[in-house]
Amino acid sequence: MQMFSRMLRRQGFYRVKGQDQPVYMKHHVGIGGIYVRIADKKALVTVRDLGIEEEFTRVKRLENFIASLDEEAYRQKCFIVNKMRTGGS
Repeated sequence: MQMFSRMLRRQGFYRVKGQDQPVYMKHHVGIGGIYVRIADKKALVTVRDLGIEEEFTRVKRLENFIASLDEEAYRQKCFIVNKMRTGGS
């Protein structure tokens, strides 16, 4: 459990206060809120805006999943910016 917490803090997640189980969250402009609930030797990731719910038992797989979400958000942001630039005014 501590390994998940350490990795999430390194990725820019913040702990949500007032929860029985540890819950971490991070907000992305392109994705919305990413919530990670940590239970016994597993982490449940929820991205409400995208309808994603994934469960992880390994820290490295969770870290790779979060990195892929970050990359997708960056690609979407670049696509929108490029579309705005080429759209002209």
